[in-house]
Order: sequence, then C-alpha cells, then structure tokens
Amino acid sequence: MPDIALLGFILAAIVIGYFLGWRDQKRRRIDSSGQLSKDYFVGLNYLINEQTDEAIDVFIKALDINNDTVDTYLALGSLFSKRGEVEKSIRVHQDLLARPSLTSTQSFQVQLALALNYSSAGLLDRAESILIDLSRQNHELRDQALQQLLRVYEQEREWAKAVDVAERLRRTRGDQYAIILAHYYCEQCQIALNQNDRVAARRLIRQAFSRDKNSVRASLLLGQMEFDEGDHREAIKVLQRISLQDISFMPLSLPLLEKSFEHTGSLRGLGAYLDRCLNERPGTAITIAMTRLLIRESRESQAIDFLTAQLDCHPTLRGLNELIGLRRQFQGDLPDNILGLIHRLTNRILEFKPVFSCGRCGFSGKEMHWQCPRCHHWGTVKPIQGFEGE
Repeated sequence: MPDIALLGFILAAIVIGYFLGWRDQKRRRIDSSGQLSKDYFVGLNYLINEQTDEAIDVFIKALDINNDTVDTYLALGSLFSKRGEVEKSIRVHQDLLARPSLTSTQSFQVQLALALNYSSAGLLDRAESILIDLSRQNHELRDQALQQLLRVYEQEREWAKAVDVAERLRRTRGDQYAIILAHYYCEQCQIALNQNDRVAARRLIRQAFSRDKNSVRASLLLGQMEFDEGDHREAIKVLQRISLQDISFMPLSLPLLEKSFEHTGSLRGLGAYLDRCLNERPGTAITIAMTRLLIRESRESQAIDFLTAQLDCHPTLRGLNELIGLRRQFQGDLPDNILGLIHRLTNRILEFKPVFSCGRCGFSGKEMHWQCPRCHHWGTVKPIQGFEGE
C-alpha cells in the first residue's frame, strides 16, 4: 500500500497549487481545469498501484509552478529525501531548477536542496561544486551554503578546506565555530603526528588553543607528544590542565598521567592530584586510579577499604567489579568460586555497556568520538556518568 502520509501530502500540494494558480491566473485555470482533473485521477491510480515514479511525473505536471508553489515543491523533495528516496528528491529539485520563472532567492533555495540531495547520495563532488558557487555570491542563504559545504569537507576529511570555511563562518556567526575549529586543527595535528612532522603538529596545537583554550583534545595530544619526547614533567603539567578544562574528561587523561608520574618517580604528587580531583568531583576512574596507587605502595587493605567507602557514597558497576577483583586477589574472605562467579558476571555486563554518550542525540558506544557519528556535532560525546559509568 502507498504511504498514507505521502499520499495526503501530494494531494494537498495539488490542491494548493491548483487554487493558487486559479487566484493568479483565472483564465488559465478555466482552460486547464479538465486536464488537472484527469492528471489527478491518473496520478492517484498510479499511487494505488504503487507505481510511485509514474505518479511523481503526473503530479509534478499537475502542480502549477509559480512563486507561491515553489515551497510546495521544496517540501515535496524534502519529504522524499527524509524517506530515503534521494533519487526522487533529486528529480523534483532538478525539474524545479529548470523553470525560468524562479526568483534568485528561490533558485538559491533549490540549489541548496539539490546539494543536500547529492551529499546524501554520496555525490560529494557535485554537492561541493554547487555549494562553492553559492558561497561566493552575496545573498541571505550564503551562510547556509557554507554550513553545508563544511559538512561535505568533514565527510571528505578535507580538514584544511574545512578550516577555511569555518573561519569564514566564525567571522559572521561568532565563537560558536571556535570549538569546531579547534577540532579541525586537532584532526590536522593527528595527521602531522602520523607523518612524524612534529613541528607542524605543535603549530597546529597552538592554533587549536588559539580558538578554544579549553580544548581537552588539544591537551591530550600535546600531553602525548611531551610524553613521547621524554619530557614527562611537561606532560604532567599539560594533562593536569584537563581537570580545569572539563573534569568529566579526566578518565581519558589518567592512564598517560599515571605513566608520566611513574617516570618522574613522584607518586606522592599523583596522590595529591587525585585527592584534589576526588574532592571536586568523585568519579570511578579517579577512584580506581587512587586504589591502584595505594596497591602500588603495598597498602592493599587500605586500598580495599578506600574503594569500599567510595562505592558506598558513589556506587558504580565498574567500581564494584574492581572491588570484587581485589577481594579475590588479596583477601579471599569469601569462597573464591562465589566471588569468581560474581566477577565474571560483572565483567560480562561491562563488556556490553557503553562507556561514552552524546549529550545531544543520545548516541552511545565504547569508543571516544570527538565528532558524534549520529548527529555530527563536535565535542558532545563524553564519558557516561552514574551507576553504569563514572
């Protein structure tokens, strides 16, 4: 059966187009009313028989194209696109674009819609060509064209081009693009590091901080660079800034931070830092890091008591799993088969639990994504909080 919503929309579009045409062109309405009736029933018959391509052709012919019905066409194309029928949407927009009666603003609107069609279909080069042309012209839709072009460059991973476009948008839209720019510079930095061009990598890190001084990602990259180059004290200094930039990202910095403190031999400094972070915002990763530090200092019983007390205040599944493992390893005050079974169960549960979540669209997963794979926003994915997270 044909989609009821689509059928209703098309019928409404025909009625709107017909009566707007009647209002503006009375004589033309009289001459063509019989043809409209014929097209209407032919198209309806196609829809009933699920011959949607033929129905589209008939309905497009039936709609009276004028300045009042362009939005109807655009909405029809948008509906097809949302249904995943991109080819049909392209046909609608191409047919509309060929009409010489469009105003310049309407032409820009249709071209934007067509570029979005091409992008959805994976025809990024065609989308890019249209959007570049639109972005070079002075009109009210230019920023929209730049935003779409930015998305194309993200898909193509053309970060240098994305930076140029985002810098243009930042000049007109303000600092909302500063955070995005910092991520673009970090993407370029990662490429430079992969090519062992550390001079370029440091320059790009500085550019990232110039756009977003609180860029956690830039701090993580710089901390890794300092560690790899043997400057462990500088790595500690950089990584400790993350607790001030956004303490929710602390779990990402702790493994490298622990290694850096180990290389400097300053475990007391690590303990002081973890203690401060716990007072500011208790979290599972920080608690487990402090527990590992106590065990490293041969204070196993104190480590277990500390973890138990923290879980009593801030219970989490991951913390419970860590406690069971320590009880099995150091105390054995319960039958090992029981503890072992519980430990395996909690391990199994954690295997399937996401670790990160997007605060904008709800996407979740086990890997950190600086750009959400679902909603494509930057910096919205963070470690999950609460019983199943931090």
